[in-house]
Amino acid sequence: MARKTETDLSRYDLARGTRGKYFEKAQRSFETIIVDKKVAATLGGAEGVTALLEALAKSVGQAKKKRRAA
Repeated sequence: MARKTETDLSRYDLARGTRGKYFEKAQRSFETIIVDKKVAATLGGAEGVTALLEALAKSVGQAKKKRRAA
């Protein structure tokens, strides 16, 4: 018996499938930010950039909550 590769899709009927069915949903779930190398190095790399952006997002969220309550 011949061994099939992991990418062998011959057992599936892909003719009735919808191309790009989940493309928009997947695209919305990914965010990409390009940061200058010098800025990233100053902030301590990817972890520093992530921490700064999370703190900023939290701060903006709190400011919006305070504004609504007033």
